[in-house]
Amino acid sequence: MRRLLAASLAGLVAALPVPRPARADPGTDALAPFLDAVAACAGRADLSLAVIGPEPGQTAWSREQAEEVRLAVESRLQGTGRVRLAAAADVVRVKALREGTTGLSGPEAEAQIRAAFSGDASVFLVEPRRAGETAAFRLQAITRAASCKATSEPVTVPIRVGAGVADVDAEMERAVKAFGQAAPAVSAVEVCPFEAEGGHSTCAGVLTDRLLIALDAEARSANRILKGARFEVRRRPPGTACTGPVTARGRFLTDRERRSWMEVEFQRDGAVLAPTGRRRIGIEGLGCDPTPRPFLDHLAATARTDGGRLAVAATATPFAPGQRIELRIDAKARQSLYCWVVAPDETAFVALPVRGNPASLQPLAPGDVRRYPGGYGLEEVVAGAAFENLFACFGVAGGLPPDLSERWLSAAPGTEGEARLLRPPEVLDLVERIRAVPGVTEATARIVVR
Repeated sequence: MRRLLAASLAGLVAALPVPRPARADPGTDALAPFLDAVAACAGRADLSLAVIGPEPGQTAWSREQAEEVRLAVESRLQGTGRVRLAAAADVVRVKALREGTTGLSGPEAEAQIRAAFSGDASVFLVEPRRAGETAAFRLQAITRAASCKATSEPVTVPIRVGAGVADVDAEMERAVKAFGQAAPAVSAVEVCPFEAEGGHSTCAGVLTDRLLIALDAEARSANRILKGARFEVRRRPPGTACTGPVTARGRFLTDRERRSWMEVEFQRDGAVLAPTGRRRIGIEGLGCDPTPRPFLDHLAATARTDGGRLAVAATATPFAPGQRIELRIDAKARQSLYCWVVAPDETAFVALPVRGNPASLQPLAPGDVRRYPGGYGLEEVVAGAAFENLFACFGVAGGLPPDLSERWLSAAPGTEGEARLLRPPEVLDLVERIRAVPGVTEATARIVVR
């Protein structure tokens, strides 16, 4: 029995394939001359390298792709068996981890940051290029004392390209650089709010902010400062005409597949400079909603609502022609109230407070419930022809700042006169400024007549 079992095992072993040595990664092998040169610079064979990655301003890759490339380089360097990696590019993550668990004093944090950069050399990714689904670059190592450097032959790694998604900040930087080359002597740029195709989107405002940041960085760049060529960056108020000797304007749009796109162009005296064309962008990290909405939907969706402080509701939905229109206002905290009726065409009338009406000027106390208009001694409103408006209120503890309060009351109705119609530029500007007041709360209700 033992002989039979031994013979069977021997036959099985003989039938198994002979293991072959693992095939080396050709990308790893190609790094050998580079590492030899770095070792010669550092004066030691066992190397500790800090892979910094590409320059922040590069536009060949998106941020996600740049991080993917950096990690691929670290993997290849580790695959050579000749390198230890310092945590230079990850020091912020390490610092946050330590502070969240053990706590770090100022000197300890500084020591940790210095240790993260204490490798024999720092490795940068230079000459970044992209061709299809491949990233190409060179590795450049600079020793800690900056007394010696070594540069590799071209290195290529695969990257995920997707469907042509561009990094927003990289696109803005590219557009601004092209503009700077086309108009090097510009003294000021008027930045107009991005337009959202098909309605209003919070992403349009975020993209406007990103363009302002890119332009400001270019205006304060060392090259312009040395040449005395700084320029002023001014943001046009929302809803106003985009005018000026030099303007920057953009457009945000989404397609049926919910993909997001962006266009940026600069104009000087009516002539278009450095247009980007339509570029597909990834908005996942922007914290905005790409959905284009009609104005009233957008205003309600972006309101800083807090039902625990303020609530507004129509007493009927919809109101029938001939029925009294009435709104219930429910305060859960002490606050001054500023309400208006906003129309789909972006115009508005101030409803509260009413000049000369003491009851409307007094702050609401917690638990106060008011009916508008009857609860403020105002004439009743009877529904007529079909329409849809938005009744929107701002609640502010202590009231609006004096300048905003004066603007609001100047358009409010009085005991002797009606409210002044607010045009779209003023409506949009007031929304932006009041929402910036610390602690402001909003509540909205639809007034629908059918």
